Amino acid sequence: MNSNKEFVSIVMCVYNGADFLKEQIESILNQTYSNFELLILDDRSTDSSKEIIQQYLRADSRIKYFENDTNLGFNKNFEKGFSLSNGDLIAVSDQDDIWLKSKIEELVNQLREHLLIYSNSALIDELGNPINRTLTNDLDHVDNPSYKSFLDGNFITGHTCLFRKALLDHALPFPENVYSYDWWLGFVASYLGSVKYLHKNLTLYRIHNESVVQKLNRHHDQKAIKGRKKYLLLLNFANASFLKPDDRLFIKEFLNKKFPVKRGFISLLSCYRFLLKHHSDIYPWYKKSHFKKLNFIRKQCLGA
Repeated sequence: MNSNKEFVSIVMCVYNGADFLKEQIESILNQTYSNFELLILDDRSTDSSKEIIQQYLRADSRIKYFENDTNLGFNKNFEKGFSLSNGDLIAVSDQDDIWLKSKIEELVNQLREHLLIYSNSALIDELGNPINRTLTNDLDHVDNPSYKSFLDGNFITGHTCLFRKALLDHALPFPENVYSYDWWLGFVASYLGSVKYLHKNLTLYRIHNESVVQKLNRHHDQKAIKGRKKYLLLLNFANASFLKPDDRLFIKEFLNKKFPVKRGFISLLSCYRFLLKHHSDIYPWYKKSHFKKLNFIRKQCLGA
């Protein structure tokens, strides 16, 4: 068991989070694992977030407050927070969740030789009431995933993560067009080390209309924009400096098959054969029948 020896930096990014900020800060300060610093980065909030944070700042020396000069957006804000961290380990915090008291302790104890660990979360509504769902209702989590399993989707949610600071040697700065920092961290960690999934609900994850995820989901051209962003993100995967030549070629082949310049019967067939050959690596979480698997791969090639 870990005895609070490793210093943990908890990075919380805030933007107009006044409605739920007190609950989240208090759930962190009341952790059973006490050897941490809480870095709060305010991304130019216009509500009372700053005043709320300053109340806790005066009361607990573990809190460090940073107010951005300009609005960075959540990806760049997390990048800044990670770079400011002093801990051996880094945990990620949203502004509107509630952490179970043992969250950090359990993640630290289970990290062991892994580079990154992530867990499950129970969903709550805006008022904090349970809605009888967890992240696994929407995401199929994978223990010790290959880097290939991050090529067609992401199953690691930032607020559930704890990782070794050594990961940042290769993950920072975030490449251009990395629109999902947790997707990038998962890919890098799985390639350079190993990723552990802890199948426990350690966070109460709040679902409400003003959360970043919900705002992105409401975008009027979501599918087209998501496809383009995904392609650009995966180009960063292919161009990562730490990749071995064969792995770089594999990612580029995946991109050529999945995102052809022109979509015709030959390109569809080529995509289908490639994904079928490598389905266990790219989709390790897909455990349904052989017939359903064939139909699933067909939909991936059609862009579903």
